[in-house]
Amino acid sequence: MRHGSRLSFTPVTRLAASILAAVLVLTALTVAVPAAAEAATTSHALSAPTSVHLGSSATMKATWITKGKRATGTVLLQKRSSGTWKTVTKVKLVKGKGSVAIKPTASATYRLHSATYNSASKTVKVVRNWLSFGPSAGASIKVGSSASLSLKVYGDGKPVTRVVALQRLSGKKWVTVQRLKVSSKGTTVAVKPTSTTKYRLVRYSLTSATRTVTVDRDWASLSFSSRSLATSTSTTTATATWYSAGKKATGTMTLQQRIGSGAWTTAAKVKVTGGTGTVTVKPLVSRTYRLLAGSVSSPSVKVSVKTVIPASFLVTGSGYGHGIGMSQYGAYAGAQAGNSATAILKHYYTGVSVAQTTMPTSPLSVQVFGPDPAYSTAYDDLATSVKVTVHDGGWRVRNNQVDPDTGKTGMTRAYSSTGETITFSVAAGGKVSATVDGKVVSTDTIERLHWESTSYYYPSHTTETYATVAGAQGAYRHGRLTVTNIGGYINVVNDLDLNTEYLDGIAEMPSSWGLKGSAALQAQAVAARSYALLKYQGGIKSWCNCHLRDDVRDQNFTGWKKENEGHDGLYGKTSDGYYGALWQAAVAKTVSGTTGLLLTYGGKPVATHYYSASGGATLNSEDVWASVVPYERSVSDPWSLASSSGNPNKTWTATLSQAQAKKYFGLSDVVAISVGTYTGGGLKSLKATSSTGATKTISGKADAMRASLNGAVTGYVKAPWIKTIAPVPPK
Repeated sequence: MRHGSRLSFTPVTRLAASILAAVLVLTALTVAVPAAAEAATTSHALSAPTSVHLGSSATMKATWITKGKRATGTVLLQKRSSGTWKTVTKVKLVKGKGSVAIKPTASATYRLHSATYNSASKTVKVVRNWLSFGPSAGASIKVGSSASLSLKVYGDGKPVTRVVALQRLSGKKWVTVQRLKVSSKGTTVAVKPTSTTKYRLVRYSLTSATRTVTVDRDWASLSFSSRSLATSTSTTTATATWYSAGKKATGTMTLQQRIGSGAWTTAAKVKVTGGTGTVTVKPLVSRTYRLLAGSVSSPSVKVSVKTVIPASFLVTGSGYGHGIGMSQYGAYAGAQAGNSATAILKHYYTGVSVAQTTMPTSPLSVQVFGPDPAYSTAYDDLATSVKVTVHDGGWRVRNNQVDPDTGKTGMTRAYSSTGETITFSVAAGGKVSATVDGKVVSTDTIERLHWESTSYYYPSHTTETYATVAGAQGAYRHGRLTVTNIGGYINVVNDLDLNTEYLDGIAEMPSSWGLKGSAALQAQAVAARSYALLKYQGGIKSWCNCHLRDDVRDQNFTGWKKENEGHDGLYGKTSDGYYGALWQAAVAKTVSGTTGLLLTYGGKPVATHYYSASGGATLNSEDVWASVVPYERSVSDPWSLASSSGNPNKTWTATLSQAQAKKYFGLSDVVAISVGTYTGGGLKSLKATSSTGATKTISGKADAMRASLNGAVTGYVKAPWIKTIAPVPPK
């Protein structure tokens, strides 16, 4: 719109010229007065819009300054009519300012009048026909959405129905977008520009004001399926909307979260395709979320959670054992699926070879009773004497002295053709004594017990003579027992052939599996042979006078108990040793003369770790213990969870009370616990969140984490495959 021209009044006299001045202001315009006369100047100024729509009011503003000060008083607003000025109304000014509203029906010229001075005149044009186009401030939208523009046509000051052209500015030219019939009640039109655009309305000579629709071409928004959750166990789905460079974006956004005014942290990654993506979150406690993608950030959204302090947590897990190497239940299901022993072993031990290898002919020494300073007191047999009983056959006790008749080491000091109990006791000077029927029959640094039908004593006999050691877990059909004094305690070792006699007594897998999965038993025999050979090659250990021990510290060896499993109708069979025979048959399939199938890596025997069952995958050695072992890599193990495995530990539970959780994590309370895992699913970390939003994370090696959690729960954490730790609300 144009403003009016600046005008000034002609002074009446030379004196009046020095004290009077008039100002015509279209938008608060004033007439300049010489500085020397400023203090004596009186002036009125009138401002008003140059035009007004018919039927609308216009506000005129008046100012009054006299002798350099803002005056208070009344002046007249006059309108020129038929060549003369007529008073319209009085205008009251306070401290130099006042205003008056007019509603002209036709264009007119106005001025302010007082007894001594008239202001410059002001012409106000009345517009009778116009186009109304809103909103007056324009609109701001995000690309992909629309802006609503209002249209109205006025004829002779009244709304009328007419056709108008909606135009947009393209470069320097206005281009018609569409023609619209505008109702007298007004019409609304939606526009959806992809970039900031200027619009106007045109009807013949009438043109509306220009309206700008500002478009944000890079933006993101975030919404949730629910923003008010009942408990810390509740979930909600976050929906991300993302536009980049004016188009629906495809990529990954970061969903961030914070509690209160805390730092923003990553909650999840959201995959966005075609502008949208979703992810499910569990807030645990009330928190705020936002989306980030480069410089684009969504407005933050708060999700409220009505916190419930759980009474306890249900720990749900799977598997049994440490998780490195072969899963025994997995091997059984794999065998039933038709896999050979070699295939099973190569699956669980990465990059190994399986081949017949010559075995040692000298005996393997297995500690069955005695001290173990290298492990823990739980496995120590700290006794100064032990009773050994020979069953169903003859025996002899020999010491470590040279027999003058044969010239060989080992003199027989006592013997019998029937079973009997011999007591071995610690003697002075680091020696051991053997007592039979209350009489000491031998004392030496080494005492050995032989029995019939072994390679050491009457090997041609066919009786099934065996020995038992009070306090030991096994019975011994093969080899001999070597008794020594170690640190003042009795130590008993079973010396026997590694390739057959030792393996026949390995009780690491149920013999009954031979009915459906003999390949699993064979795989177990090969794994046990490889482990035993590695220990054999390491030599005799002075603290046990052995190569290895007879339980979980090395391998579970029960000797004759394993070989004779199923004797006297055990497990519903009437033939002697029915199930033991299945195991021995499996071992025999891995033997060829003096060789046996051996598991090697890089040409060396493998330290074959194995365990009961996994939680669906095995674990990397370094994630459970410390060292990286190249053949003990994490591999999938669906067989452990197969129904054919018969695995009783496909799932198990334990309970962590609220009191236990508070103590374990050192928090005031715990509302949620999240589980972090290694490759293969082994427990890596536990992160607890309190009702205040405080968190505490405990992390470590999988086996150490399992043991740590076991010390806090009620029940038993059987393996490191912890699936969930779910809150149990109070009743």
